[in-house]
Amino acid sequence: MKTASSGNNSITFISRLAIASIAGALTLIVLGFAAAPDLRAETPPDQIKAAGAIPLTTDLLGKMDKFIKSVGTNDAAKAELAAVGKDPSITPETWGSIITAKCPKAVGIFKASGLTPDEFAKGIFAIMAVAMSEDLAKSEDKTVQANAAFVAANKNRADATFAGFMMLGEPGPSSSPASSP
Repeated sequence: MKTASSGNNSITFISRLAIASIAGALTLIVLGFAAAPDLRAETPPDQIKAAGAIPLTTDLLGKMDKFIKSVGTNDAAKAELAAVGKDPSITPETWGSIITAKCPKAVGIFKASGLTPDEFAKGIFAIMAVAMSEDLAKSEDKTVQANAAFVAANKNRADATFAGFMMLGEPGPSSSPASSP
């Protein structure tokens, strides 16, 4: 009987040790979450710059949407943009000038939309920068602050414009029938 009794004591001791370990881990997790706001990294300067590169307006979004819709129906322009999109050296700062230099069909659509590639790039990257940081609503830069408020007030439309931009680099549906297994 003593053997069984000493077995119960070791089980109780192990159980208490496990509970104490779990409680300690939970305490550390709770303290980590409480400290998390203080550990947030500041918004990078290039993100702030992109967020304020151009004032976002409904007129600008309209032109951007018109461009995206028109490119979606122009396979040659879409192919130009897809090819340039694979260039690893392209940056938000160089996007507009590279499109202007290498995508004549897309540039024609930009002109027809009342927009330059540079304005489009600044607009799309401003939407993306604002969407990535809640801190930009408190920015000292008035354009950044206004753009954050604009994206918040026009979230669905800004999201749809950005999604349309992301689809520009995607290959279109194939005109050949799907192969069967």
